[in-house]
Amino acid sequence: MNAGASAVPGWPLLGFALLLAGCAFPGRRLPPWDLTSPGWTITEMSAAWRPASDSPELAGELLVARNTDGSRLVQFAKQGVPVVVARSGPSGWEIRSPFRTASAAGRGAPPKSIVWFRATAPKELPEAPEGWKVVASEQGGWILERPVTGERLEVAP
Repeated sequence: MNAGASAVPGWPLLGFALLLAGCAFPGRRLPPWDLTSPGWTITEMSAAWRPASDSPELAGELLVARNTDGSRLVQFAKQGVPVVVARSGPSGWEIRSPFRTASAAGRGAPPKSIVWFRATAPKELPEAPEGWKVVASEQGGWILERPVTGERLEVAP
């Protein structure tokens, strides 16, 4: 091996694959949005989230903001403290939590496997990506669940 060669031969290939996939890169952030500007519709509702089958359910408030340009912001909060914030728009997507140092962001459409990017208003059933199921709840909301992991998000009006 010559002195200029990479000590880990798979790194260039991995980097290229991540670039093609539009994968998440920590630190990339979307510009701030003003939800009071024209074009935004904001819906607030009660929600319960269970990250995995062996995790406790967390009850809180879900805010879904949609803009006429297709941008969306979803925030799950507990007693006013954001737990998860997910945003997507024409320039990309990001998801972050003040409780974790890691965040994820990317270009193009957000990952379908992240429940926060599927959240909608209570009376609209969200799209259920492969491996997920969605049902209308008796309270007039919906439940989106991934049976293989036990992750579950339920919203009520």
